[in-house]
Amino acid sequence: MAPERHLTRWDFLILRVIAVYHLLKAVFFFALGFGLLHFLHHSITDFLNDYVIEPLHFDSDSPYLKLLLEKVANIQPHTFRFFSYLAFSYSLIFAIEGVGLYLRKRWAEYMVVVVVTSLLPFEIYEILHKFAWWKIVFTAGNLAVIAFLVRQLVVGKPVHKPR
Repeated sequence: MAPERHLTRWDFLILRVIAVYHLLKAVFFFALGFGLLHFLHHSITDFLNDYVIEPLHFDSDSPYLKLLLEKVANIQPHTFRFFSYLAFSYSLIFAIEGVGLYLRKRWAEYMVVVVVTSLLPFEIYEILHKFAWWKIVFTAGNLAVIAFLVRQLVVGKPVHKPR
């Protein structure tokens, strides 16, 4: 059995917040996967009409809306299936990370650092491609998570209990 690490109260709290955040992302992607599978047997245009266009009182004569509905209606079932499987895969990854962090497993910290760091180039590209303040906030949050976990991995050495 691996020796326990000493965590301050703040370190413990931050680690738990990151774990819960990853578990919430897992739930979101799991639900998204089922939502996408739903459209294998149901019309996405009917869904948009019933739950978005009519309730929000969009102009049904708008050429942009008609173009959007035309594009959405042409999405093939294999595309919904592919993206649902992708969402389930992300859900699994986030669930593993979240449970591992919640249980204070060192491998989970490494996993989160690798996964989040590998996505940074895409986040930076998105910021440079089309600037939005929320993208900067999201990327800054991910950088803070990486910095915290790297500090935990470097400084938070295991505490060996005397025999």
